[in-house]
Amino acid sequence: MATDKKKPLWKPQDPEESNISKFMQYTNKKHDLKLQTYDELHRWSASAATLPDFWRDAYMWLGLAPPGSQTVGPMLGSDEKLFPPLRFFSSDGLNIAEILFRDRLDDEVAIHFAREGHDGAEKINWRQLRERTAKIRGALIGSGVVAGDVIAAVMSNSIDTFTIALATLSLGAVWASTSCDMGPEGIVDRYSQVKPKIIFADDGYAYAGKTFNLEQRIREWSGRLRSLSRNLSSVVVVPYCKLQTNLLHVSQGCTFNAFLDRHTGDDLSFAPVPFSHPAFILFSSGTTGSPKCIVHSTGGVALKVKTDMSLQHDVRRTDVVFQYTTTSWVMWVLNFISLSCASSMLLYDGSPFHPRPTILLELAQDVKISIFGTSPRYLSELKSLGIIPYKQFDLSALRAVTSTGAVLSSDIYHWFYSTAFPPKAQLISMTGGTDIAGCFLGGTPLLPVYAGEIQCKALGMAVSIFDAGRPDSVTIEDTGAPGELVCTQPFPSQPLAFMGSHGREKYRAAYFDRFGPNTWCQGDLVQRLTDTGGFVMLGRSDGVLNPSGVRFGSAEIYSVMAAIPEVSDSVCVGQRRDIDIDERVLLFVKMKPDEKFTHDVKERIKTAIRSKCSPRHVPAFIFEVHDIPYTLNGKKCEINIKHIVNGRKVAVSGTIANPAALEEYQQYRDLPIGQKQTEMVFTKL
Repeated sequence: MATDKKKPLWKPQDPEESNISKFMQYTNKKHDLKLQTYDELHRWSASAATLPDFWRDAYMWLGLAPPGSQTVGPMLGSDEKLFPPLRFFSSDGLNIAEILFRDRLDDEVAIHFAREGHDGAEKINWRQLRERTAKIRGALIGSGVVAGDVIAAVMSNSIDTFTIALATLSLGAVWASTSCDMGPEGIVDRYSQVKPKIIFADDGYAYAGKTFNLEQRIREWSGRLRSLSRNLSSVVVVPYCKLQTNLLHVSQGCTFNAFLDRHTGDDLSFAPVPFSHPAFILFSSGTTGSPKCIVHSTGGVALKVKTDMSLQHDVRRTDVVFQYTTTSWVMWVLNFISLSCASSMLLYDGSPFHPRPTILLELAQDVKISIFGTSPRYLSELKSLGIIPYKQFDLSALRAVTSTGAVLSSDIYHWFYSTAFPPKAQLISMTGGTDIAGCFLGGTPLLPVYAGEIQCKALGMAVSIFDAGRPDSVTIEDTGAPGELVCTQPFPSQPLAFMGSHGREKYRAAYFDRFGPNTWCQGDLVQRLTDTGGFVMLGRSDGVLNPSGVRFGSAEIYSVMAAIPEVSDSVCVGQRRDIDIDERVLLFVKMKPDEKFTHDVKERIKTAIRSKCSPRHVPAFIFEVHDIPYTLNGKKCEINIKHIVNGRKVAVSGTIANPAALEEYQQYRDLPIGQKQTEMVFTKL
């Protein structure tokens, strides 16, 4: 029984109307079962003997089977090893683009599109989307594109990008994308490994009131890629910002209109491909090395995403969905496929706080968003600005707010329900990864929501928690102790491969070095609470803090820091150089405008951490910094900072949004052993 401290903030609303309840009824009837609770359904879905039945049922119930098909082929693989990855189902006849267009009415809205600097949202219906997709598909055919070719983009989160991806997938070609703010080095690092046939590139982009002309960048990366691979036949420049790009020095340059002139006149049709046919290439952050090029299958990513969206998040065919994302992030792919579960979606391109910090809430009101996807950072900013969404906007259509990309602190949960959003809205924190194109842990409309916790294991995912100090696969899930997040049974969205040199070795090293080929190790530190059954994410395993042998995650510190009113942001890392006997914790804080980092603030931070965590959690040093480095996908660059303060060399990656911020941390690698902080002076750059 939950204590008073752990009273639920949200309880299921009409659970019998949820998709998952209807799916449970379907499964019970088909297999003569009597499943009644989420935990019972999960155990059945993730047990070795019945996991194939679950995924086959999900495949049919979610409408992935081609029209007229009554079954799905058997799972392929002779044992339970996750590496090398098995081909999940033997089914043919799939096409992700066809699934999105299936059973749509021409005049109904498919996409609402809003972009920074433009009023309101443009609407495009299903007929218009079909016509645009057909034209681009015909131009791809006229350019010699065939199934299996890689088509890449350096584009914004726009209708053009969405449509080009649809056309690519309709042919059985493979889609890869990066956002416009990616530097030339990051683009070359990625696309030199996957060797695209065509790259589409926006001429510019707008963010936070500024327009960025990308002509020079396009010249740089196109020339370098062409010198590395003769497979690149065209760089198609899309006039997104209408900047009149000079193509003279763009290698293989082509205007978007010239590309469309290659159209063959073919009507829109969909190439049927096998379940394991590649569909998407996603990229790891690459902040500490060359980015991994992760190949996801057509059936695997479609089945996993539709399962997460429909059964975990309860996305319904009448819903309008939204996810704030860039084209570099895995959430772009999840958002893309989520349209197959919904009525329509909102695409937004630009800063979420410009020209007003309420711009996304205004759009949520205008287009009646049901499922609003965002991040802890966005919610924290709303809180710090004193914005109360449900009092300022009509959010009556909103059923759920999903959050990912970082740990969602208890403080935000309490603010969400006590002050900010409609009480009926479910706050869903989730964790997964680019690696699996989906969730390991997430939400469900069948269980209550507790502050600071992720509700449950995702269906079909045999998630467990292993002792990080032992290599022999010992589960500690029921003890409440923190450990490694692992998965012990196959799942459909396991990557087909890593592209590029030494791909197989990189794949094995990324997930299977720790516990062997039968266990996927995600590299995240997590614990399951014994009173509620919920999960708490504690940070990346390689960023675990370990002073005097006491292991804890940086997320525990960030949860406390969220309640310090003067602090805007913080990052916490461990320092143990060759000269150090033990590890010590360094906390760096960025103050809010007009706030001073005083002795009183420092002492209150220490007191709060000591009170809410333990004396062992209190950092040895707390320093003020000018900025916190983040990746383009909004994740703190903890590992880069950890390497710097431990005296290691760090190559600056094109995926870091503010790489200059790293320079400030160089001075902390030379901290004296045992010297008190009060005796040292450091420069806030």
